[in-house]
Amino acid sequence: MMRPPPAADHLNPVSTRQDPQVTLSYLEPLLRPNPVTLEPEPWLAESWQWSDDYQTLTFALRADVAWHDGAPLTAMDVAFSLVVHRDDIDSASRHLFATMAAAEAASDTELRVTLAEPDGGWLFNAATQVVVPRAQYQDYWESKPEGERTLSGFDWESSLPLGCGPWRIDRWSESEITFMRNDTYWGRAASFDRMSVTCEEDADTRLAAWQAGTIDLLWPVAPSAVEALPEVPGRLYVADAASVMLAPFNFWNPLRIVPDFLLDSRVRQALSLAIDRDRYAKVVFGTFIRQRAAGTVAQPWANDIQLTTPRQSFARAQTLLTEAGWFDLDGDGILDSPWGEPLVLTVIVQDDAEPAMLRVLESVQIDYSTIGILLTIEELTADAFRERWTLSRNFDLIALSYRLYPGFTDFDLYGSRWDIRRNAQGFNPGGYVNADVDAAIADQRANPDIVDQRQALTRLQRAADEDLFGLWFGFPRDLVLVRPDVLGFQPNKVWQTADTNLLWRSESPP
Repeated sequence: MMRPPPAADHLNPVSTRQDPQVTLSYLEPLLRPNPVTLEPEPWLAESWQWSDDYQTLTFALRADVAWHDGAPLTAMDVAFSLVVHRDDIDSASRHLFATMAAAEAASDTELRVTLAEPDGGWLFNAATQVVVPRAQYQDYWESKPEGERTLSGFDWESSLPLGCGPWRIDRWSESEITFMRNDTYWGRAASFDRMSVTCEEDADTRLAAWQAGTIDLLWPVAPSAVEALPEVPGRLYVADAASVMLAPFNFWNPLRIVPDFLLDSRVRQALSLAIDRDRYAKVVFGTFIRQRAAGTVAQPWANDIQLTTPRQSFARAQTLLTEAGWFDLDGDGILDSPWGEPLVLTVIVQDDAEPAMLRVLESVQIDYSTIGILLTIEELTADAFRERWTLSRNFDLIALSYRLYPGFTDFDLYGSRWDIRRNAQGFNPGGYVNADVDAAIADQRANPDIVDQRQALTRLQRAADEDLFGLWFGFPRDLVLVRPDVLGFQPNKVWQTADTNLLWRSESPP
């Protein structure tokens, strides 16, 4: 396999500096998100039980799991791992463990987790993080004072990372990690003897390596790259993914004559109706996107599939804008407000955003020009982008694209408590306020029952669509290229190429 950066030589498994393909190849989680639905299911833990107040979780661990050095997995390993996820200063999963007060082993096979308050996302997101061997890391971890502890900097050259997954690390360098099959794996053992994951930044180089047969699996792949491929044998898997694209509205732009003009729901609905989503779905994504999916809840277990964005209607959009008092007063082709301000919108986007995001915005820009709206796209560096949406806030839309966790984590995107103007820890970039959305978030966060969470998130999706939160651009699909003689590939929504132990090679490929 060949992957984009980050490099392979930073082996802290709880940080963002290592490709998840590496982590998921040799480490395992307490619970596994189902590859299709993303619902938590038994993995290293055979079962779990909530207390009546939803603040204590008791897990029963499998008794047949061993680390790559032969030592048995115990509840002390899991308890140590959960604390590392929460307290490592380099942890990318720290926020998922904010409610965890304690994790302790009741016995070798029983783990007890205590939460400070009920947390609807804990089973989905925290319990599905990878587990590491306590014996390998405890001395290094405890050698640092509390508040400064991390697994980063551990000497992996003298002590190769251990796991309990289907692959064990054989050797590694800055650009490549080689795995060997774990013959004692408790689950389905890999068919291949060896797997290598190589780091390569250039997408064209990765594609050429797949064409040449140097690598067997390639992901991510852009639709434009597939269209440009010559006729070469292979399989293209079009996989649903838990990823979203959107542009939230800013409800208070201090540079405008009327800073809160987007509070008028007619204007927001008109901006949505003016977009030809079918066009960018074809031109940008080669149709490999659910372009009319509404909202950001792309997790299959929670997504309201009946909620869709209406197709483009210039007539309806123009009617709504006219009702809101927008006319071309000076004949320059741009609509003007009742207070004389032209309908010139600014959307900000980070300059290292996915190329598809920029092309979608350019498509929207063309649509808006047709009905008298001028859309200005500002590509900003990471520092400038953060300054604009957290401090100066002089924008009308902010373009975002990201992959989702198995459980709902966008409470800070929609919830009024996380308005960035009042909460420095918030992520609500536009100051969105909706009482029904806030109530749905409270219900989802306080109730770990999956059925109740689904009902709460359905209410949230519908409320945020009726009182439009932003422009929905849909759920892009993932494309995975597989060599014709490699069989057994099954997409995994958490990480499409995670299940490499299922692969095998045919001597006579079709």
